[in-house]
Amino acid sequence: MGHLQRVSGATGGRVSFFAARPWRRAAGWLALLAPFFYLTYGLANHLAATRATVPSVVFDWEQHIPFWDWTIFPYWSVNAFYGLSLFIARSRHELDRHAARLLTAQCVAVACFIVWPLHFSFGQPEATGLAGQLFAALRGFDQPFNQAPSLHIALVVILWDLYRRVVHGRVARFVMHAWALAICASVLTTYQHHFIDIPTGALLGVMCVWAWPLERRVAM
Repeated sequence: MGHLQRVSGATGGRVSFFAARPWRRAAGWLALLAPFFYLTYGLANHLAATRATVPSVVFDWEQHIPFWDWTIFPYWSVNAFYGLSLFIARSRHELDRHAARLLTAQCVAVACFIVWPLHFSFGQPEATGLAGQLFAALRGFDQPFNQAPSLHIALVVILWDLYRRVVHGRVARFVMHAWALAICASVLTTYQHHFIDIPTGALLGVMCVWAWPLERRVAM
């Protein structure tokens, strides 16, 4: 009987986990955010490409950063974590605040890309195999513009702040933290960004987290 109760409790926990999530609202947010991301990001790229000159901000030591084609895998993985994050929010309030963070980061970053366009100044070596295919897919919509603040880094900060609240277990949390760091490092080792883009992107992410707290605030 005790075994049945434990099984029932475990099943009930899984049911409550899924039942508590605002799935339809999450799907609606994804339907809005996904096209908005690509349309505005593409617009900023297009406007930068029409300029006669687009400057770069790069340190001499960045020439020594290695190009590791395999890091395109963590680089691309932010897309999956982005989409999934909307469906793991535990309440409508948390979902709406998280979506507001993502939307704010997008709007601020794109505004910066348009007003202060920068470009990546290194040539990107050829990649082969599956990594090469992912780089080719990336080049299909991306150009060497849209640099600072790094939207990739800003999104990692925002996503990490949500995932750390719902991921439990020492091993799972270690993997989560390590993967977030891998995504951050990949913006350099894939030759997608210069160093200056990282702290500016992190600052943008922190500002979005601060502006839209996930916790409910009770007025005193």
